[in-house]
Amino acid sequence: MSEFSTYVESQDATHLLLNPEAVKKEGEDQIFDWFTRCLAAKKDGRDVINGTLGSLLDDDGHLAINRTVERQIRGQPSIELAGYAPLLGLPLFRELAIELALGSNRQAIEEAGISAISIATPGGCGALSASASNFVDVGDRILLRARHWGPYKTIIEERGCKIATWPFLPETPEAGLEHLERAGLATELTNLAQSQKRVLIWLNDPAHNPTGLSLQSSERRAVLEEVWEHALAYPEVGITLLIDAAYALYAAEPYGWATTLKEEIARRGDFPENLMLCFAISCSKSHTCYGLRTGALICLHPNKQFTDKLVEVLLHTGRGTWSAAPRVAQRAISEVHIDAELHEEWQGDRDSFKRLLDERRDAFRRAAAAHNLSLDPTHDGYFAFLECEANLQVCEIAATQHDVFLVPLEGGVRIGICAIAAEHMERVAAALADGLAQTR
Repeated sequence: MSEFSTYVESQDATHLLLNPEAVKKEGEDQIFDWFTRCLAAKKDGRDVINGTLGSLLDDDGHLAINRTVERQIRGQPSIELAGYAPLLGLPLFRELAIELALGSNRQAIEEAGISAISIATPGGCGALSASASNFVDVGDRILLRARHWGPYKTIIEERGCKIATWPFLPETPEAGLEHLERAGLATELTNLAQSQKRVLIWLNDPAHNPTGLSLQSSERRAVLEEVWEHALAYPEVGITLLIDAAYALYAAEPYGWATTLKEEIARRGDFPENLMLCFAISCSKSHTCYGLRTGALICLHPNKQFTDKLVEVLLHTGRGTWSAAPRVAQRAISEVHIDAELHEEWQGDRDSFKRLLDERRDAFRRAAAAHNLSLDPTHDGYFAFLECEANLQVCEIAATQHDVFLVPLEGGVRIGICAIAAEHMERVAAALADGLAQTR
């Protein structure tokens, strides 16, 4: 063996080949790790309940698929299946994305002088990533509620940023603000506005992952008031509020944020030049095409010259990150919504899925109450959440002793009601109650 090869073998390849930030990355994705364990247990013949992944399953455990969207995708010509999309996305889809974010509020918002632009992204993650790449500086902190979807941390750190948080729920709720810690939000906004040139807030609402909480109209207005007032108080600081609306079309108020924005513009008049409102939308859930990675980033601002520039900026971000978002689902979904008959069929399936989720949530609430489980407020969407300190141990007990597979996240356990039949909610609640009892 040569002297050179001996020298190379003596070195740690990790530190030779990876940069210091890369070396810090470790461990499995928590959600997919527990999903894999569930599949292994099922393969071994165990009667498992799978509450791990964020995918809607029917009561037989099969992926629930919107058949209207599926037929439209399967019917696409070869060029739509195999061809590139434009870097910004198909024009029809980009228009649809704005409609999916704003609903019937779009006309009033635009008539008030607000310009809306969009770019197609690979799912909602692409939209979040693009916002972190452009709306804050490297090293800045992005503001989240303390309870949030775990991969936010990965997305933020991959962009060279950090996390700031405000409390998820108030310790002493005010009337009309039962689900919002307004003072904490104001404090963190002030801290960031005084220490950064730009502030970016990611707010997953409605149908929050991992709890299913949806802010009410008074709470949405309070958030917008705080953001607006801080934009006025710090005119040299750019402030962006991004609504992560991945689950919005399964909520009781799917366009609640657009309605609140419309009302706030009408009440206040001038929209601050240093304020921007964005939406990250995902077709994974609303159109059940999870693996086709189709979403969009929508940005609203009163200055059209700025939004025109923003289109150029986002084009380059997309080109340098994912090139172009997949074409086929953009085309198929756009066609579904353009055709009145297809849209009605899609809506029928979507509504049936929402009813299924509502029935499961109600069943889980009842089972949780019967076992004295105190859940975080849960209203819409795919998930519910149980706060507990021994989250990992509780999930281990549920899995190994009850064959119930859930996900331990910071501060508690996420229950994927999207994947659990209503008839099994009693078993899930019993497993959680047993886990809590054994870890006290």
